[in-house]
Amino acid sequence: MSNVEVEWGAISIVRLNRPSVLNALNRETLTLLIEELEKLGRNPDVEVVILTATGDRAFCAGADLAEVQQLETPAAVRVYFGLITSAMAALEQLPQPTIGAAFGYTLAGGMGLAASVDLLVAAEDTRFGLPEMKVGLYPMIVTAPIERLIGPRRTLELSLTGRQIDVRTAESWGLVNRVVPAGQALIGAQELADEIARGSPVIARMGKEGWRLARDMGSHEAREALKNLVSLVALTADAREGMAAFQEKRAPRWPSKRPDDQEGRGPES
Repeated sequence: MSNVEVEWGAISIVRLNRPSVLNALNRETLTLLIEELEKLGRNPDVEVVILTATGDRAFCAGADLAEVQQLETPAAVRVYFGLITSAMAALEQLPQPTIGAAFGYTLAGGMGLAASVDLLVAAEDTRFGLPEMKVGLYPMIVTAPIERLIGPRRTLELSLTGRQIDVRTAESWGLVNRVVPAGQALIGAQELADEIARGSPVIARMGKEGWRLARDMGSHEAREALKNLVSLVALTADAREGMAAFQEKRAPRWPSKRPDDQEGRGPES
């Protein structure tokens, strides 16, 4: 059994697979996760990527502290935490939209992964937190994506106190898009992925690129970059088909999508 399992398809599912240790992130898991995400990003047939985990107690409890304890040099520790950085970056840099399906304990590095996906579906039993201070560490790396979502003061409070928040608090703070019943996180994520996959995969990728530009740039620079990007979007074959379908009151047949992926999707889908 691999520490990271991938179910390939137009909607691909990536699962952290160490449920006996709450899907803690050791070096092998992080290396495999980065490799699999890079493969998915290179595949033009993958339209949406869902990140979840096996088991029912934890999406991910963060770093594998048993392994971290065994690291004896600054260089070795730096390599380990560099893998966490690279895993979050691999998620953020995927060209396809990404959806997290979180449940149970979603802590430390696990909360960092949850903050690095584009959209997050979380079950009612999800608990978020940054407990590193309680074991003599500090959540240096993961605070970067978390702070963008919930703000600097809330991030600092969680980091300094190590307290956990429930899923409704996380939703009100902007970390979670949708809350679903316990045990339904993956189902909720798949439903959201289906909604996204009804559209053009080319436009979704270009739209995500524009969203990322707007997030990371100043307002003036973003406007200029997005003006150029939307001009390219409007000239794609998918955009031309979408506008024609609207005028003709029919469902679009996206040129970038395989015909068998478009069966049964009517104009109201």
